[in-house]
Amino acid sequence: MKRSDPLRSPCPAGRRGFTLIEMAIVMVIIGLLAGSGTFVMGMLTERKARNESLDYLHQAKEALISYAATQGKLPSADTDQDGAGDGATSGGLPYLDLKIRPTDFYKRVLRYEINPNLTTDLQATCGHLKAGLSGSPDVVDGDGSSTAFSVAAVLASPGPMDADGDGNALDRVTSGSHQGDNTDGVPNYIRFPPTDTFDDLVVYIGEHELYSELCEYVTLAVNNNSGARVYVCNETQGTQAGALNNGQSGSYPILSGTRVTIRTSSCSGSIASSTPPTPIILAGQGHTIDLP
Repeated sequence: MKRSDPLRSPCPAGRRGFTLIEMAIVMVIIGLLAGSGTFVMGMLTERKARNESLDYLHQAKEALISYAATQGKLPSADTDQDGAGDGATSGGLPYLDLKIRPTDFYKRVLRYEINPNLTTDLQATCGHLKAGLSGSPDVVDGDGSSTAFSVAAVLASPGPMDADGDGNALDRVTSGSHQGDNTDGVPNYIRFPPTDTFDDLVVYIGEHELYSELCEYVTLAVNNNSGARVYVCNETQGTQAGALNNGQSGSYPILSGTRVTIRTSSCSGSIASSTPPTPIILAGQGHTIDLP
């Protein structure tokens, strides 16, 4: 009769118990990995959404600057959700006028507001930009001073949800040194890093940024030795740039592309004899007009 060797016992019951423990540990690890994977995927999806929306904001900004460069003004806002501007200074982005896609990653049309002085023509736009903008829209930038400043235009994209829970997808910052309200821009819009109660994305076009893209001024020098008073007239804008008595000289900053005349009795009088003769369209470098 064979005797069992206690040192070689297979202990099948014990082995089964060890296997179950191993499986339990593996399942816990898989669960942890699955949970962290879900978290990571959610974080990556959110980051992708914000990046794509930010890319769209910058695309819209460049389209607005390009529109202004060709039309001499910024487009008006859309208030009836048809994608075209209808004369308003605040509302939705006129994506049809700009020929870009209608919404951000979250399928929302951007909020858009422009300074009302920049909606007429190139002369008026550049004149106001040169003088300095005031009034709405105003922006507080969370990366800088808490003091609001006027901008040419502002674009706001709501985040994935109503983070501040006020019933509007666009959010507000109501505490701290940097405050603002993107729902209507009153008293100002706010560009701010995301927090638990704020997830908007905001970009804006500054006055100097737009000025550098649109406005080129040349210097017009006029020497009057005609024996009479003459008038320097901006025919494009229909205004008087200046007046010179006999023996006087004057220097005038004139927007490139402007049609200018020198006249004898206000800007409704006859054209004075000069070298070169007017009307003349100013472009490129400075010009000098001499009246003998």
